[in-house]
Amino acid sequence: MKTRVITSVAALLLFFALLFLPEIFFGQQVGDIVFAAAVAVVILLMLHECYAASKASRAMRVTGFICSAILMSAGIPFVIGYNFHTTAELCAMAAILIIFINMVLVVALHGRWNYKDVLSNAFLTMYVTVSMACIMLSKSYFGNGYMMLVFLCAWSSDSFAYLTGRFIGKHKLIPNVSPNKTVEGAVGGVVGAAVICTLYLFILNNALGLDVPWLAIGALTGVVGSVFGQIGDLVASAIKRDTSVKDFGTFFPGHGGFMDRFDSVMFIAPFVFGILAAILSVA
Repeated sequence: MKTRVITSVAALLLFFALLFLPEIFFGQQVGDIVFAAAVAVVILLMLHECYAASKASRAMRVTGFICSAILMSAGIPFVIGYNFHTTAELCAMAAILIIFINMVLVVALHGRWNYKDVLSNAFLTMYVTVSMACIMLSKSYFGNGYMMLVFLCAWSSDSFAYLTGRFIGKHKLIPNVSPNKTVEGAVGGVVGAAVICTLYLFILNNALGLDVPWLAIGALTGVVGSVFGQIGDLVASAIKRDTSVKDFGTFFPGHGGFMDRFDSVMFIAPFVFGILAAILSVA
């Protein structure tokens, strides 16, 4: 427990340092670039852990890293100030290129690796990259305050699900995937995330003098975000069971690897970005 707490505190301090210090000393654009670079490094480390767990070949790993870099590069114009439509078009073109590259890899590795392995590796690469990239898109487009909803939803959902499940959990959720998770814990995570996200947006709305539908955004983000986050956690658990690994990595003592820490964040980030874009653009 002590190791987990120390790791959590150190990780939080590093997170907030990367989030705020570059912006305070060098301005918002530099802050966006530094944070985007940090997210890009995390994405590559998450992919490294995934490839190691699935025992992907060197050719598939190298191709995966290249494809992830292509996809992330398509989002650079947005981070440095270009409009969202330009970025969307570039990302669509990047996705088509990535599909083409992996289809060529199917031919190049024919006889050595099954096409299912190659294409599942490509899917995993795009899944991790696109999902995590939504974090830096939320920061660049809506600012730090709204971007923090991604992490706040994940942290509050995990915490309330754990506490509720520990004290009153009786009915197993999906025991063949994650034997310790309970239905009561899942409900507690949803309720807790909804309350925390709504309270956070109420405070943010009043502190900044904004006039946005904080109740709708907070409740919707908390409820649906928690559901998505718990699904992401279960997906990671299923992958670990299929690949016979306990944790994806050991970078965070007591917590596992990057995939273990961001499995729920990956599922929440695209939803939060989408709901913010849908509501705030018409607010």
